[in-house]
Amino acid sequence: MSDNNTDTLKNWLIGLAVIFLLFIAGVFLAFLNFEDLSTEQRFKYGTPALTTTGVIFAGFAGIINAYYAAKRAEAMDKSALAANESAKAALENARVALKNAEIAEDKQITERFAKAIEQLGSDKIEVRLGAIYTLERIAKDSPKDHWTIMEILTAFVRENAPLKAENTKPLIHNWLNDKTAEAQQNPKICTDIQAALTVIGRREFENDPENQRLDLRNIDIKGANLFQANLQKAIFTGSNLQMADLNEAKLQESDLHGAYLVDASLRVAQLQGAKLNRANLQRADLGGAYLQKAFLCGANLQWTSFYKTNLQGTEFDGATNLEPLQIALAICDRDTSLPPNILASAHWKKFIDTE
Repeated sequence: MSDNNTDTLKNWLIGLAVIFLLFIAGVFLAFLNFEDLSTEQRFKYGTPALTTTGVIFAGFAGIINAYYAAKRAEAMDKSALAANESAKAALENARVALKNAEIAEDKQITERFAKAIEQLGSDKIEVRLGAIYTLERIAKDSPKDHWTIMEILTAFVRENAPLKAENTKPLIHNWLNDKTAEAQQNPKICTDIQAALTVIGRREFENDPENQRLDLRNIDIKGANLFQANLQKAIFTGSNLQMADLNEAKLQESDLHGAYLVDASLRVAQLQGAKLNRANLQRADLGGAYLQKAFLCGANLQWTSFYKTNLQGTEFDGATNLEPLQIALAICDRDTSLPPNILASAHWKKFIDTE
């Protein structure tokens, strides 16, 4: 109800009250001036008349008050309805604003994405590095683009650090006697390749889709720093990982078939279920690593360190150049499959007898 209507009703009530008072006063005076009635009779008949008049007026006033209350309730209902409509409108506006914000954010991500892809092909190393870290940020900001970015980065590594033709022969043949100065030097990996590998290794693994694996096969990343990298289920078949730092790396169920891991450090690495068939692990350090149910069939294990390595359920069928002393202090169980020329040591029997 508007203020004008409220004021009008109030004025009506005030006016009626004044009229009622004047009416009572008139009736009372009329009785007082009635000549044929005594004073006692005047009061006797005047009092009921005044009472009746008051009741009538009170009833009339009550009707007006009820009408006023009904109008006020109606106004409150209308106000509540208007407030509800306003709330609905505000909610719809918020929904539209959120949708517009999402569209704007998607557009911004798309623009950043496109620019980063373009910059990956730059001739300047600093531009390529910026692109790599921009892609990492996008992968974190937009989980739906996570795997696409990982595929882009792995493709970048494959294209820019391929296994060159001159490196194929050492991977196929034994490099044990290669003592050239170049072979003894610490290999230097390109900065942008290392950056891409670092981003891949610290990605949000839980955002990886099921049944998808990082494809890093046939790449040359000797000397790479992959310390504590998360490379679960990654494919490194035929790749050169000479002298790579894979300490504490997560390589569960990874495929390292035919990989070149000479002088690589894999201390305390998690290699449960990994495939290292025909891999070259000469002088590799697997101290304290976890190789439960891993496959080293046909692997070259000359001078490989297995100090306190967990080899429970590991398969060594066809492994070459493995000596008993190398695995004397490793941890095994009845399911560990050794080459025919290797017998379980007393240290091993201690673990087997306690099963």
